[in-house]
Amino acid sequence: METSLSINDPVKSFVKDNPQCAKVFEELNIDFCCGGDVPLLAACEEENLEPHWVYQRLVELQPAPSTSDQDVLDLTPTELTEHLESTHHVYLKQALPRMTALMDKVHQAHSSRHPELTRLQNVVESLRADLEPHLFKEEQILFPLIRQLEAESPGSKLEPAQGPIRVMRSEHDGAGELLKEMRTLTNSYAVPEDGCQSFQLLYDGLKELEEDTHLHIHKENNMLFPHA
Repeated sequence: METSLSINDPVKSFVKDNPQCAKVFEELNIDFCCGGDVPLLAACEEENLEPHWVYQRLVELQPAPSTSDQDVLDLTPTELTEHLESTHHVYLKQALPRMTALMDKVHQAHSSRHPELTRLQNVVESLRADLEPHLFKEEQILFPLIRQLEAESPGSKLEPAQGPIRVMRSEHDGAGELLKEMRTLTNSYAVPEDGCQSFQLLYDGLKELEEDTHLHIHKENNMLFPHA
């Protein structure tokens, strides 16, 4: 893709420029949501990656084919809150109960041979306990406030939303730490040789959960909240 970005620009800028970059960052374990303000150069150095190699991979990516869905970059704050609820919120409300149930099943069957599953179960339960109330607060407090403020003064800064936004950012940071631990405990979602089909389904589901939540947080931290 053509870009004016350099290795000194923040990681989040690459994902905003081309959402396809998120896939590369997920693969390379580079945080583009909660840690999205870090320059690409520093993020690569932290992961012992050659910065110019990573940069070249990013600029060679082609944008995703256009679809009937409106580009999120073009959405107003109100439209973006509606997009977040209809996509990422709906996904989490379905995925979190499914993953905790599957986690319980795998833990019961395999924890005697894989003691790391006990801590992983705690992390998955903590993530659900954090995210479900978080979604509720966004849907009942923050998002209605953003819609009200934009309706009253379109295009202006959403200053009265700063308080709830600070709370949401803090909770995003907490979820981000749990996701990092989840990746570490699963060895980047590598199923053990003795893992059954449920083990594979669990790790595939947790990987998808991580990817979707990273993108979800990126859209809020780096696209919605800057309007305020």
